[in-house]
Amino acid sequence: MDLQFERQPHTIIFDFDGVVLDSARLKTMAFAQCYEGEDRAKIAEVIRYQEQHGGIGRQQKFEYFEEHVFGREAEQKRIAELCERFGNIIDNAMMEAPFIPGARELLEDLLDHIPLHVVSGMPDHDLKLVLARRGLQRFFVSAAGSPKKKLSEFQRILQSERCAPSEALAVGDSRTEFDAAVTLGIPFLAVVADNAPDFFPASTPRCRDLTTFRTLMPLSW
Repeated sequence: MDLQFERQPHTIIFDFDGVVLDSARLKTMAFAQCYEGEDRAKIAEVIRYQEQHGGIGRQQKFEYFEEHVFGREAEQKRIAELCERFGNIIDNAMMEAPFIPGARELLEDLLDHIPLHVVSGMPDHDLKLVLARRGLQRFFVSAAGSPKKKLSEFQRILQSERCAPSEALAVGDSRTEFDAAVTLGIPFLAVVADNAPDFFPASTPRCRDLTTFRTLMPLSW
């Protein structure tokens, strides 16, 4: 059930894939495609892990897949090849990925009223390139991708905005950013699309997209 927040946040931290752009499923299938020809049960495990840990960088994921799913050494040459293969699949698709419903309108609405930040599991360079090419960098005070960690980036944002954790809001679709927010005491809004796996506690405020954001949040303008 959707739960309303009691006050307007001082700052908002957005995840990117599955929150701003409808690209989370795209990336899940790209990870699976990188392992095309491998055992199907293990590919299904790759998909399950990616769905739950969307906020982790691709290099860290491939290292996990190689060691814990396929039971082989995570050789750096092999990891680099997988990352390159993944990037070749994703790069052009990210330029064409549609917005999550309500996301573009929400960013326009919040601009100049609430400082916005984006923290993603996408490589930092790639994130900033996508933001620039799609004209989205103007919405965000800062943008950070992997290998930067969500917990440390959330802490940095709180310090830079000089606000208490309870005065901020994190918006995401994976446990990675949820766990970082809970650790710091930042209120969290989960974006759970229709038919998407839901890994969040029942008490977590959630929405299926960002069209209903204003109904959940008291905004003063």
